[in-house]
Amino acid sequence: MTVTESLPVVDAVRRSLEIDEQVPLATRGPGGPGRVRAVLTLTTNIALAPARLWPLLTAPRELAGWFGPIDGELREGGRFRAPGGAGGRILQVQEPHRLGLTWEQPAGEDPLLLRLDPEDDGTTLLALHHTALLDAEEFARTGPGALALGWEIALLALAAHTDGWHATCLEPVPVPTPEWLHGPQGARYVRAWAVRWAAEAVAAGVDEATARRGESETVRRHLGR
Repeated sequence: MTVTESLPVVDAVRRSLEIDEQVPLATRGPGGPGRVRAVLTLTTNIALAPARLWPLLTAPRELAGWFGPIDGELREGGRFRAPGGAGGRILQVQEPHRLGLTWEQPAGEDPLLLRLDPEDDGTTLLALHHTALLDAEEFARTGPGALALGWEIALLALAAHTDGWHATCLEPVPVPTPEWLHGPQGARYVRAWAVRWAAEAVAAGVDEATARRGESETVRRHLGR
């Protein structure tokens, strides 16, 4: 990746949202509330080759250094538990370029795909694709941001841990501790992320008033205000 100017840290990640279709709930009558299938994609360049980045995403000891403790077997067919009550199953491993898994929370089980593509300058184009089946009413209330911000925080933590954005961002990359996230700088990041995901919602066809309500609700849920 050739960088011609320094980016703000919040823009070191590129975002996209696809809303594929509305899927009726089997338990609801015709015309009733359904589910929205949303595909969230976060892409960034990390200043490590795929072979060096791969263990940071797949080895429990390495993950503990920036993501949090992971229990289980991170091999194809293995199951794992992650911080915050999440867990899942490893579906596909193509070292060091592709990791497919399920991301399971009380709300449901979603496919998650990580792709690590080599760049000519020795960096890695890291793409995270999260396909979520969301309650339509909840999606209208929160938009994509409530789900996406967890991955924004994770990528920020990875970049801080690896110094992976040093060629992209001249400003220091903060470590997103809970204390930082609820401090003044963290609150600015949360609001900036929420604004950007609201913009992606509008680009995907959500009307602006609904997207802005989702932006406000995302901030409220993450900051409590």
